[in-house]
Amino acid sequence: MKVVYSLRIGKELREEMEKYNIKWNGEIEGFIRKRINELKKRELLEKLDELISALPETKHTSDKMVREDRDSC
Repeated sequence: MKVVYSLRIGKELREEMEKYNIKWNGEIEGFIRKRINELKKRELLEKLDELISALPETKHTSDKMVREDRDSC
């Protein structure tokens, strides 16, 4: 289902838009979708950073853990 969202733009911009045979509603909708996806990704990355910072610190680095695992064989 589609809804109407109105937007005010300058007269000069509207005149420039009319010069081109482009479906502007599709262009604007595409831009909005892309921007929303970017915002969602940023939000997820912020949550991930919070989760990572809440993890307890380890005493060993990964290279030491790999070395210990190899030495135990």
